[in-house]
Amino acid sequence: MRVDGVEVVVAELELRRPVRSAGLVHSDKTTVFLRVVTDRGSGWGECAASADARDPDPTLDEVEPLLVDRVLRRFLARGGSGTLPAPSTLARDLLEGASAGERAVVAALEMAVFDVVLRAEGFSLAAALGAVRREVESGALVGIPDERETGPLLEAAEAAVGAGARRLRVKIEPGWDHRPLGALRAALPEAVLLADANGAFAPAAAPGLRSLDDYGLACLEQPFGPHDLAAHRALGDAMDTPIGLDESLWSTARVHEALAAEACRVACLKPGRLGGIAATLEAAEACARAGVACFVGGFFESGLGRAVNAAVAGTAPFVLPGDLGDPDGYLSANPFSYLPVEAGMVALSDAPGLGAEVRPEVLRSETRQTRWLPRAG
Repeated sequence: MRVDGVEVVVAELELRRPVRSAGLVHSDKTTVFLRVVTDRGSGWGECAASADARDPDPTLDEVEPLLVDRVLRRFLARGGSGTLPAPSTLARDLLEGASAGERAVVAALEMAVFDVVLRAEGFSLAAALGAVRREVESGALVGIPDERETGPLLEAAEAAVGAGARRLRVKIEPGWDHRPLGALRAALPEAVLLADANGAFAPAAAPGLRSLDDYGLACLEQPFGPHDLAAHRALGDAMDTPIGLDESLWSTARVHEALAAEACRVACLKPGRLGGIAATLEAAEACARAGVACFVGGFFESGLGRAVNAAVAGTAPFVLPGDLGDPDGYLSANPFSYLPVEAGMVALSDAPGLGAEVRPEVLRSETRQTRWLPRAG
């Protein structure tokens, strides 16, 4: 299969409603999409970098256009023959020594290569990855409400549970931890609750965090900063609640480091952060060997990125509900279709490709900029 070039599309997307987490409000979802064009068709990929990213994730400005073009030119110059590399080797070669921003671009490029190859060969991504489930569980996210009021919090949580969410990922921060979790546990005694702090607490807050055991949480995610594995290990040793890591897991090497430090019992793995599908599966297999439970996290992706995440979640190491809800529910405009979702279960696609189809009219209406990088020679 011969590569002709790559089209870069920057689409100005936004969330239907702002979502507040510790110290940050998510609303702008301007996204870079890549279309790899070959003599046998084309495939799409989605970059996870966003305008309002937090450490260690790259912002859109850090990635576009400098890192996007740098990675794509390396890809297009490979070997000089123009032959499309196998998805399994593409990311491995391009990820060596990659920065956080380059990992995000490589993940998008790998996605696009998977898409074009699978479409040409007639396989679905779920089948190619050896998914062991035909449906995967989806959880819901509950942000920090304006004015920290429990009324809107409970309304959002009850609506999510009513729609079939298999777990609630509840955003917390200093001063907004015991009260929301206590209110949710009282109102929804059987709900699976995961408290996500996004690294907002200092290690000195550990005594207060230990009492979160009272709420029967499935996980306390990322209470401390991403670089402090020792503090997470110490808190985990002092709590019954499993400690989860998210932002701390920025590469496969870092996942191995966190596992060696015994810093978590739950891992939120994000393909868009780790460098793509192959890197995420490698990280998940390492977690499974260490007895650490995994779920697939999200970046408010379009239907394209989220369909990939769902297929990854169908593989054996992922045993917890992921962030796999329908993007039509949170994006004001979604340029790619998504998978069927019913009662909190996402049905994986058996159609050739990634499981998402472009919505040309939507993508065209939201596109801010496009450019074409041809294969040299």
